[in-house]
Amino acid sequence: MFQHIVVAVDGSEQANNALDIACEIAKRFSSNLHLAHTPEVDTTAIAIGAGVYVKEPTQEEIEAAGREVIKAAEARAAENGCRPVSIEIGNADPAHHVLDVAERVGADLIVTGRRGLGGLSRLLLGSTSQRIANDADCACMTVK
Repeated sequence: MFQHIVVAVDGSEQANNALDIACEIAKRFSSNLHLAHTPEVDTTAIAIGAGVYVKEPTQEEIEAAGREVIKAAEARAAENGCRPVSIEIGNADPAHHVLDVAERVGADLIVTGRRGLGGLSRLLLGSTSQRIANDADCACMTVK
């Protein structure tokens, strides 16, 4: 049913839940699992830990945090009995990056976590998972 599943990971609890579910689906259907991550300032804070003092991370810190997010996602996938066949770390808008990966690998399913932006942010920006679901050419699953 699903040959290629793309999972958007960012180190959040919701993305971890999405990865867990994607692994279950991949095992059931013998699907190829593809991980996609786009480091951003807020996901960098998740990966390196945020404190009271706010300092914008350097590009090197963002890239290192991105590698840590992917490393943790690979380990979690392995705990779930899955091994990703591809890993993509992007540097653009996360929604566009995930959609590009999905198109490139011929995804049948994209699985994302929904962190839940606040009212004004969601109104102005929309959520990444919402933008992916609106623009994807394949099935999408959003996990909370």
